[in-house]
Amino acid sequence: MSDLEARLARLEATEEIRQLAARYALALDQRDVQALAALFVDDVRTGDGRVGREALADWFDPILRPYSTTFHLIGNHVIDLVDEDHATGVVYCRPEHEVGDLWVVMPMQYWDRYERRDGHWYFVSRSPKVFYAADVLEHPLRVPERFHFPGNPMITRAELPGRWETWQAFWDPKP
Repeated sequence: MSDLEARLARLEATEEIRQLAARYALALDQRDVQALAALFVDDVRTGDGRVGREALADWFDPILRPYSTTFHLIGNHVIDLVDEDHATGVVYCRPEHEVGDLWVVMPMQYWDRYERRDGHWYFVSRSPKVFYAADVLEHPLRVPERFHFPGNPMITRAELPGRWETWQAFWDPKP
């Protein structure tokens, strides 16, 4: 493969991976659990240990039902190609959720692993890391531990920015 062909392949891989994140947000908001599951490798592991896309669709269905409306706005997306078939990434997302009479805003990142199979890129896994969760009328700093999202079955606390080692080192007292 020439240098130009290799560069083009990297650009194509990066764009296809970016589209995964956008399609994931759209499928969530449309409640299209089959389309959502199709974005993952065929042997994906669910949060409860089952395997496969059909199991993932079944797993997502009850998780999405408590939210009348959701809105997932995708932002910065950093993609690191490991080799021609594997990559990792971090995707910023600002989701909003209608939960009963609350409108919960939850800025976050997805820490992703991607794999190319049969010429196409898929998610291997997505790990959400939250900055805060609060009703749109609440100030996040006035919410205990910056997390108020009743009934969320997947995420129960804010992890960022404290999860980053560089953030911790920056704020550690200097000797």
